[in-house]
Amino acid sequence: MFDGRLVRDGAVVLAVGSHEPDARELDSVLMGRATVVVESRATALREAGDVVMAIHEGSLDPDDLVTLADPTGSRGDIPAGRPLVVKTCGMGWQDLVVAVAAHRRKERAPAERS
Repeated sequence: MFDGRLVRDGAVVLAVGSHEPDARELDSVLMGRATVVVESRATALREAGDVVMAIHEGSLDPDDLVTLADPTGSRGDIPAGRPLVVKTCGMGWQDLVVAVAAHRRKERAPAERS
């Protein structure tokens, strides 16, 4: 774990190393200031210690979680001015989807700065 205050706005953090409710890779500071993408709310609330602990500590609201399905819907406008944390508990194909989304976000970033 590292100090979440050190992560710059616009960074993408892929947290795939732990998936137990009492283990974490990321602190509540980062989880509270980031847009947090998960596979499913139910899975994250049950298995993702990064999410579970941040909610328990009051840094993250479960209603603010964005699921992998959300980016294609109304909640998919992910702001570029804050870190993006992708917390997965599942399968490799999901990580590929996230990598593509991060790449597309990076391609859009210069246009958004203009």
